[in-house]
Amino acid sequence: MKRRKVILLGFLLLIIFCFAVFPRLDPLTSKHRIAWKNEAIISLIKRMDDPAWLNNERNRLQSIASKDTDESSGWLSSHLILMKNGDWLNFESISHKENPRIYDFFIAKGSDGHWYYSTYHFCKDNVALKMDDQSGSLPEFVKNYSLQSFDGKSDDCLKKTWPRSSSPNGTTN
Repeated sequence: MKRRKVILLGFLLLIIFCFAVFPRLDPLTSKHRIAWKNEAIISLIKRMDDPAWLNNERNRLQSIASKDTDESSGWLSSHLILMKNGDWLNFESISHKENPRIYDFFIAKGSDGHWYYSTYHFCKDNVALKMDDQSGSLPEFVKNYSLQSFDGKSDDCLKKTWPRSSSPNGTTN
């Protein structure tokens, strides 16, 4: 009987240990991903605090577009996405292919004043965006790339947005 209690206690401790450890192994909430999120938000804010940055970046992209026949180069830079209607996203993005410790992550501040995040796989150096056509508007981009709004500081942006999953009632999230 005593041996049975020891085995049961050991099993209970193992279960408690698993519940305590496995949530920390979630790739969406890893310490590396949280650290990257915090640094990305700081970078986005610094760029937005520089009034000349947006104008300079837009002018640079337009200059490239006027000289280049490849339309994609005139709407996408390493930190700015321009839409056909003039909307834009100031963004930071990382792929797990760039850093295996960080699950795909995109954070942006839009021309509409909202903060966005996504787990869409843009691939290394945003290759997926470079292969696509320029979006017509910010709402179109938000829909196509599974962006969600957040407050610009909380860990709400660590949640999964892509691939979209179906809920039990058959609707797509």
